[in-house]
Amino acid sequence: MTRGRQRAGVSSEREIGDAAVNRDVLLDTGVLVAMYARDDPKHAGVVSWLGAFRGTLHTVGSVLMEAAYFFPVRTRAAIAELAASGRLKLHRPDPAGYARIAALFRTYADQNPDWADIELVWLAESAGIARIATLDVADFSVYRIKGRKRFELELLR
Repeated sequence: MTRGRQRAGVSSEREIGDAAVNRDVLLDTGVLVAMYARDDPKHAGVVSWLGAFRGTLHTVGSVLMEAAYFFPVRTRAAIAELAASGRLKLHRPDPAGYARIAALFRTYADQNPDWADIELVWLAESAGIARIATLDVADFSVYRIKGRKRFELELLR
């Protein structure tokens, strides 16, 4: 696809382009929670990984909302500040994207998926990003990009 054309399922103002490969990583909820929760067992590993990471992190609004649920009110502003910093690219589905999300929910109904996970699968398909920073290895080992490709899991120890 040429760079100027819109991919189905991605709103034009959030277009990533065709260069989204090795330096682009999807960001899941657990990583955000561990980053801000110093008592989380994965905190040190996540902070170390994020400190060394030089690419672009991509996520969806449902990941931010899900992470905020786990934070005390005083910490929730940090999520918005991260999104505002430009270090994190937010994407949102257009109508075709929501249609794909509906199909993904039907496909994975037996897994009882949450909205954030399915929206990240949609983003992986729409943006062409297979790498994901997640602590949810069980679910993202099952989900497939376009029904075939496995996610490349960033293992944050």
